[in-house]
Amino acid sequence: MSSKNVIEFLRTVAVRPDLLDSLKYRSKDEVLQAAESFGFPFSNQEFDDLIWDLEAKLAGVRGENFDGTFPLWQTMWGKYYLEYLVVDLIPSFQETKLLPTFTETPQLP
Repeated sequence: MSSKNVIEFLRTVAVRPDLLDSLKYRSKDEVLQAAESFGFPFSNQEFDDLIWDLEAKLAGVRGENFDGTFPLWQTMWGKYYLEYLVVDLIPSFQETKLLPTFTETPQLP
């Protein structure tokens, strides 16, 4: 359930530029609190485990090393981490079919 919440929260932020603009400046704890307030609760550890696992799988699919030279991380320079996740990482997961399929993302107020 928490993996679903992480992905659905990131997908929701991806289609809400206003939300991304508001959250990208906040600390990770504040972003986790926002996710919970939107009905997508997950812990810091659940988030880290899922994202790192998906990044490692993505590197494998691309035939790349999952280390400090992982090319996708180069896109992170000059961006906030949440922005990198939403703009670069989630679409890469979708393109490679690494994301689990869940129900349609609910609309936030």
